[in-house]
Amino acid sequence: MKGGENMTKTKLIHAALSGAASLAFAIAPAMAATASNDTTGADSYNKAEVESETYVNVNQNNNASITNNISVKSNTGKNEANKNTGEGSVKTGDANATVSISNQANSNVVSVENCGCEGDLSASNNKTGADSKNKAEVEVKNKLDLNQNNNADVDNNVSVKANTGGNEANKNTGGGSVDTGDADVVVSITNMVNENKASVGGGSGGSVSASNDTTGADSYNEAEVEIKNYTDINQNNNADIDNNVDVWANTGYNEANKNTGEGEVDTGDADVEVVIENKANSNEADVDVCCDVELESSNEKTGNDSYNKAEAEVKNDLDVNQNNNSDVDNNGEVKANTGKNETNKNTGDDIDTGDTDVEVEVTTEVNENILNGEEV
Repeated sequence: MKGGENMTKTKLIHAALSGAASLAFAIAPAMAATASNDTTGADSYNKAEVESETYVNVNQNNNASITNNISVKSNTGKNEANKNTGEGSVKTGDANATVSISNQANSNVVSVENCGCEGDLSASNNKTGADSKNKAEVEVKNKLDLNQNNNADVDNNVSVKANTGGNEANKNTGGGSVDTGDADVVVSITNMVNENKASVGGGSGGSVSASNDTTGADSYNEAEVEIKNYTDINQNNNADIDNNVDVWANTGYNEANKNTGEGEVDTGDADVEVVIENKANSNEADVDVCCDVELESSNEKTGNDSYNKAEAEVKNDLDVNQNNNSDVDNNGEVKANTGKNETNKNTGDDIDTGDTDVEVEVTTEVNENILNGEEV
């Protein structure tokens, strides 16, 4: 180019992306950019500029409020066989109750590629005239602002009663007998909330070169290639989980009293199993914004009293913040009973109670931050 000013500007602006649970996209496409001043005239001013600016703002926000109120009553008991001329007999079936709650909420996943540099970039001044001013510049700016936020409030309130007891076989002229079934209760609660995953790739890179070649006497020559990458990642989780479980499993509280014959009570088993699993607040970021590029700058065959500047520069600025807050409360009261039976004032007495078996298991995993495969 001879004389005058030649300016080429390219601006790529991506609008903010928000509200999606899962995103995958490329910030900057593969590109080759060249800015050059070639064979410029004496006393001329020449400027060649390529500018690429990419701004991406990703916001992923979730708010979940979950409330489960469950009340279960399973009963085959509270039966009476009293004051019969013959035998009084009560035999109950089993009372089974199963409650299963699974809560899964608030997951953000984003994958961003080509966040650093992609392609070949060059700026050059070649064969510049005497007393000329020549400036060739390529500037690439990439800015990514990624925000992932989750808020979860989970309340599980469970009340379960399973009963086969509370039976009566009293004051019969024959024998009085009570034979109860089993009372089995199973409660399972699983809470999985607040997960953020972010993957940011830096691209495959390329070559970056700035050069001044064969410059004129008393000329001013500046060739510059500059790549700036700004990445800001914020991952935030807040979880408030309350599990309130009350269980009563009963096969007892039976009576076989004041019978002319034998008074007999045979109770079933009372089994309770409670399993609570809480998993909340996980942040994972895999970030690679460094450009794998070849940098080259050179001044060759410069003129007498000329000013020559060739610069190739890559800047990467990474800021990652991972924050978790959790408040987990597990409250429970479990009662399993096969006792408190009566066989009084009979001509013969016999009580045979079943077993009580209670299992409670609580697992809580909260607040995990992982950056590039390492827990932090």
